[in-house]
Amino acid sequence: MLVHKVISVWFLQKYDAAVGDVTITTNRTKIVDFTQPYMESGLVIVAPVRHIKSSAWAFLKPFTWQMWGVTGVFFLFVGAVVWILEHRMNTEFRGPPRQQLVTVFWFSFSTMFFSHRENTVSTLGRTVLILWLFVVLIINSSYTASLTSILTVQQLSSRIQGIDTLISSSDPIGIQDGSFAYNYLINELNIAESRLRVLKTEEEYVTALQQGPNHGGVAAIVDELPYVELFLSDAKCMFSTVGREFTKSGWGFAFQRDSPLAVDLSTAILQLSENGELQRIHNKWLSRVDCSAETNPIDENRLSLKSFWGLFLICGIACFAALTVFFCRVCKQYSRYSSGGEQRDVEETEPARPTTCTFCSASCRDLLKFVDKTEAEMKEMWTKSRESMLHPGQGSVAQSS
Repeated sequence: MLVHKVISVWFLQKYDAAVGDVTITTNRTKIVDFTQPYMESGLVIVAPVRHIKSSAWAFLKPFTWQMWGVTGVFFLFVGAVVWILEHRMNTEFRGPPRQQLVTVFWFSFSTMFFSHRENTVSTLGRTVLILWLFVVLIINSSYTASLTSILTVQQLSSRIQGIDTLISSSDPIGIQDGSFAYNYLINELNIAESRLRVLKTEEEYVTALQQGPNHGGVAAIVDELPYVELFLSDAKCMFSTVGREFTKSGWGFAFQRDSPLAVDLSTAILQLSENGELQRIHNKWLSRVDCSAETNPIDENRLSLKSFWGLFLICGIACFAALTVFFCRVCKQYSRYSSGGEQRDVEETEPARPTTCTFCSASCRDLLKFVDKTEAEMKEMWTKSRESMLHPGQGSVAQSS
């Protein structure tokens, strides 16, 4: 591994430039002039990782609990909506109350596997069902893909999850000899100096991480990203980066103050960056091609409600729109029914309703009875009502006889 270059005033009095893996920091820019960074850098954490064993409840991991809850509610909601839309004209959605309740539950969850046996005959019911089956198709496909990833892709975890858990712990931390990270952890992150262990070679990195904090090693190593990429590129699958890069910097070449060479070299670096040559050099020497076992936490593969709220919103709007159209149609039919001869005949045979409360409750019962009638029954009632209005004398003659 490359050794970090320490820049000092004495060094620049003796040399014109420093060419190598020199990190651009604020304190160093006060002493020398840097070129444009030729490589991005930043501090990252390397920690040992272990395999995650599959559990008996792995089938629940693809979705978060919010996603499971909203999905279950929508299954019942869509089933109830389809039952309402189909109840008046579809015999498969009629019967005793217990049978209808079972039908709602069966129809709701059977759509999960596209195995519902009840046919929809109304236009509104078919529209809602087609849209819901599209939503179920996407949910099933996403669940299958996520579960496959969780069960087949090698999952790794570490007790150290990022810089926050590293700061809050009391475990020793490995630092590369001469790295600016030593002072950064002490001065900026307030980590005790007694926790830091200076390491010089790759062999010391491996030994310290394998021993762990309980056997004289370290819990993690904090180092710059290019060094870590070089360290991990040597097929060390038992280690991996955890968390995110928590500083941003770069590597550049250092020159004495006001040196014209810094501008010329910066121009050359920009040209290499624009034509993609710097990226090709990075991919050639620092890509981790021999190790596929990288940290892939299960939480990153879990699907949340955030990914599907648009589908649920569209489905919910469609259901409410269908219900609105349905109830407007029912109210219009009930208005015709209540003003017809059939309703008046019923009112004449019933006793008077003296109070407003009693009248409202009776009206509600009449409306519910009306909604429960089938379309065929309503057509028959309207036909009889129309005939009685066209031939009013026939009813009295029939009664006198």
